[in-house]
Amino acid sequence: MTMRSGWLFLLLMFGLSGVSVQAEIFRWVDATGNVVYGDNPPKQSAAKAVDLPLLTVADSFTPKPPEREQAPQEEEAYSDFKVTAPAADETIRANEGNVTVELSLKPNLKAGDGITLYLDSKQVAAGESLSFALTEVDRGEHSVFAVLNDADGNIIQNTEAVKFSLLRHSALNN
Repeated sequence: MTMRSGWLFLLLMFGLSGVSVQAEIFRWVDATGNVVYGDNPPKQSAAKAVDLPLLTVADSFTPKPPEREQAPQEEEAYSDFKVTAPAADETIRANEGNVTVELSLKPNLKAGDGITLYLDSKQVAAGESLSFALTEVDRGEHSVFAVLNDADGNIIQNTEAVKFSLLRHSALNN
């Protein structure tokens, strides 16, 4: 290998190392009526490509302590922010697709702060409640987490994601 071809080879290898690979995800219905997602659909299916949303990860936030010049108003920091229902790896039977998500938070939500709920990395609800009723959730495996925001929309804290499965009756099983 000559010096020039060696440099050309190295340049090509470094150039290709920056290329990202992303598999295309498809959605199809199998023979038993179940919706299936994957990167290798059967040839005889009417699989359609799925546009996946950008995954948003919310990091925890530690508020900075109040300055010493001001009168110290010790606000209790939030703790115990987690999804309590559905439980991790729980299987729920709900033929209508209704799922109630319950959260715990100590102390109670402060004025101006709010909670945003995500199902499968998509925002599905927001408010000041620790209970959210989701409707028409598709059957299958799902993931849910919540984000705690201050009045300016800054992220204070987020819960761990909780996976659960939803079972629904299929019209094809009659």
